[in-house]
Amino acid sequence: MNHEFSTIEAAVDAIARGEVVIVVDAEDRENEGDFVCAAEKITPESANFIMSGRGDFCMPVLPDVCKRLELSALVEANTSKLGTGFVTPLDIATAKTGITAEERAATVRAIIDPESKPEDFGRPGHVHVLLAKEGGVLRRSGHTEASVDLARMAGLAPAGVLCEILADNGERASRDELFNIANRHQLEIISIEQLIAHRRVSEKLVFRAAEAQLPTRYGQFKIVVYNVKYEAQEPIALVMGDVTNTRQAPLVRMHSSCFTGDLVNSLRCDCGDQLQMALDMISREGVGTLVYLSQEGRGIGLAEKIKAYALQEDGLDTVEANAALGHKADMRDYGIGIQVLKDLGLSRVRLLTNNPKKTDALNFAGFDLRVVDQVPIMPPSNEHNAQYLATKRDKLGHLLPRAE
Repeated sequence: MNHEFSTIEAAVDAIARGEVVIVVDAEDRENEGDFVCAAEKITPESANFIMSGRGDFCMPVLPDVCKRLELSALVEANTSKLGTGFVTPLDIATAKTGITAEERAATVRAIIDPESKPEDFGRPGHVHVLLAKEGGVLRRSGHTEASVDLARMAGLAPAGVLCEILADNGERASRDELFNIANRHQLEIISIEQLIAHRRVSEKLVFRAAEAQLPTRYGQFKIVVYNVKYEAQEPIALVMGDVTNTRQAPLVRMHSSCFTGDLVNSLRCDCGDQLQMALDMISREGVGTLVYLSQEGRGIGLAEKIKAYALQEDGLDTVEANAALGHKADMRDYGIGIQVLKDLGLSRVRLLTNNPKKTDALNFAGFDLRVVDQVPIMPPSNEHNAQYLATKRDKLGHLLPRAE
């Protein structure tokens, strides 16, 4: 039985043809699969199939639709666990009851008609309209935003139709059941995580905010600070020399922020040592780039990292501590870093890392950026980080030597 996700490109093509796809979210979020199609392509037949999911028949739209049709939030204070943006449910005014597949499809088509007006609908109705956030899954990793993103990426009106999929016993369908449904009906099936990763490397999200010369103990760098669309983070690039005009691919370090290691020289990790070694290696070659990303504690944040430190004092390793706090072992994402490198004009790099995940991320299929060499960067260990380095090697796949 095939349990592999489809590609985002295949799902977008299916949406463009008016087909239904299955979209699943993270197992630590709703752990749910939804039938999804583009609102613009809805038919009574596809509406009927979507309704077979047995959840709510919903239509995610952007704020301009809500404004045009004078739709308001269902409750003044939204206390739902995931903040789903329910607004006024609608039926097309010509519907008898609004409950049939044909009437729901007609309601959906009327809602996305830019000429439709508030008086064209009865309220409340049987199409549950959801307000999606501008920016889609890059702002909220929900099915609401995913359906709008897929429709937009397919060149259609940015509005979707979705319905949660229940198993025969009335519970949320499991991953195995969702893949079985996809195989049975020959549907594309993707994850929201895939969609986020795709958008973070395929859309222009980074913009230069400021740049200046920066003399350092390692030589003269140019510092470039970026803004990221839909996000508050400010990634930084330190650039030495002309990285676009070298016979040999320049050295590049993708460095995730580490307050304890980078700023106060903590001995619990090797981050600060790697930062200084990377700058020194780039300096010795006279050309290269260090990209500094806001991904404290492998993406869990400073407070959570310190909580993990406390658990490590009780005997857990770094992976076990993250899991005890409800986090994955490594939640970092290098899509924004890839965008920074592309903005700097790079297409070939020699990556300063011991982490194959970074190499895999930068070799993202379909983008003109290739890692031609993985250059090790190995500071000496100490009594405080020996177990940490062993865990990175044995559980996270880092290419580190074993202690003698």
